[in-house]
Amino acid sequence: MEKNSSVLTDIPTDFYESLSEFIEELNIRYGKESSDQKKTLINDEMQNIKKIADNIYEQREKKILLLAISSIRGGNPDLKNMISFEKDLFDSVYQKMIDSREKIIKKNKTEHKKEDSKLTEEGKTTQTKKEESKKTDSIIARVTKEIPEFIGTDEKRYNLRKNDVLSLSEDMGKTLEKRGVIDKVDYLP
Repeated sequence: MEKNSSVLTDIPTDFYESLSEFIEELNIRYGKESSDQKKTLINDEMQNIKKIADNIYEQREKKILLLAISSIRGGNPDLKNMISFEKDLFDSVYQKMIDSREKIIKKNKTEHKKEDSKLTEEGKTTQTKKEESKKTDSIIARVTKEIPEFIGTDEKRYNLRKNDVLSLSEDMGKTLEKRGVIDKVDYLP
């Protein structure tokens, strides 16, 4: 029944104790038996019963683990057919899963906070670094030639006339200087 059912079947609360007692009785009978043929039969019966017992336990164990998973994920599984030690197994697995989830989630949250903090300490994003670089690495320049209107690297429109003095980002200043339309006057700290 246990093998063919997806839920825990109803077993007596003393099922495993009775099974152990039965195997022990067979062991005693085996020791008292003088016939080799009967000893072989008793030994085969003990081995078969142990295999069946292991199979029943493994089937129930698997179902208990699935019930714990279902419960941790918000399900409301039916626990009525568990015997006491199976309930203990369920409770310990369930608690271990809760502890593990909390530890992993807290660790991930802590790692995200550390990464965010590290980003802030090291300098925000690449884009922010570029923007700050443009702001801090500026030059003062004097326009030496009339320049038609253009859009600078800072995405602003410029309409520069000869002898205008202005502050430019260093990269835009270098470009205009290469074209021979400005002269650097001084650097701003």
